[in-house]
Amino acid sequence: MDKIRFFHVADLHLDSPFIGLKHLPKEVFERIHNSTFASFERVVKEAIHRQIDFMIISGDLFDEEDRSIRAQAKLLKQYNLLHSNNIPVYVVHGNHDHLGSYRLELDMPENIHIFNEDTEVKQVTTQSGEPVDIVGFSYGTRHIRNRRIEGFPKRSEDRYTIGILHGSEGSVHSSHETYAPFTVSELLEKNYHYWALGHIHERRILHENPFIVYPGNIQGRHRKETGMKGCYEVELDQHHTKLTFIPTHDMLWKTCTVSLKGVNRFGEVFQRIQQALEPLNEGDMLIEILLTDDDSLPRDMAGKIENGDLLEALQSDYERQQGVKWVHSIRWDRTQASRGIERDPFTQEVMATLNGMNEEEWEDALSELYEHPSIYRFLDPLGEDEKKSLIGETEHLLQNKG
Repeated sequence: MDKIRFFHVADLHLDSPFIGLKHLPKEVFERIHNSTFASFERVVKEAIHRQIDFMIISGDLFDEEDRSIRAQAKLLKQYNLLHSNNIPVYVVHGNHDHLGSYRLELDMPENIHIFNEDTEVKQVTTQSGEPVDIVGFSYGTRHIRNRRIEGFPKRSEDRYTIGILHGSEGSVHSSHETYAPFTVSELLEKNYHYWALGHIHERRILHENPFIVYPGNIQGRHRKETGMKGCYEVELDQHHTKLTFIPTHDMLWKTCTVSLKGVNRFGEVFQRIQQALEPLNEGDMLIEILLTDDDSLPRDMAGKIENGDLLEALQSDYERQQGVKWVHSIRWDRTQASRGIERDPFTQEVMATLNGMNEEEWEDALSELYEHPSIYRFLDPLGEDEKKSLIGETEHLLQNKG
């Protein structure tokens, strides 16, 4: 079998609403709002430039069940570009854009192959004549909790076989809900050449030879999705697999840690942050400031930082910046040790209750948010680090309640 090359792309989340960022200057918000589209345009441009054999999209092309006309029109434009360059696309829909959600009846070009709700095998012949089986299924509804791996047939010996699965691997710690669960050993039993995963928004290689891969999403959408985002170019031959990461993000989300060790004046805090921001030259970015080492900071200084004055001062500097370097939030690193302030009995009792909460109690406490019909789709389950941060913030507020 000769070499084949394809793109593995996942979790486009086109037209993400970027909740909570509409207070930004208009030009900054417009840039962010269009970033998912700009990122997919980069994916397509790279695919055409590299003249790949085909593209795989492993679910969640759209962010919401009710897909906007704007998002569908922009996606169709990119599909047509790929069609005019003879690049077929194999698509599964995931939990965010399942087949039961609202969509226009748009005429798709002939190069677009969408998987049905039942697991199916699409047979491909590349332009060089290599036969390939691509196996997958689309979500028929938002929630697929059952295991679907049993429906994937074993590999045909004389063909490349690639599996597409939008779901959750059992050992991967993630803030995403568990859908279509599987294990690495279950995938290996199928003897496929490559597994193109989707759903988890971080790049993760779960296994090599054969490669089992989450490429992550193509554009970060909030402060927890930091770092470079993109897709993989995959080269397969009989003996090895080569992965090349291709950055496609239009905007980079970044956390900038600033130590306040020895600081006791407001002006010094501002200068420390400015000094930390100056070396950042990784393109346009949205920045969260994470403050650490606040032992020397007077109590009244914390209030000035938390009431928004410091953030406003940093944002007013935006006009002087080249490109986009927008500070969207400031928070304390509350995973650090307490500042050594003795707790009163009430604080002690509250903190003991929070630290002793189990998973079921956390779910019960947050149930109204996660079950709210207008909010649930924007929330991911809390990870352990986020719980620790919430507990730390609570302690900080209680200690400074006077």
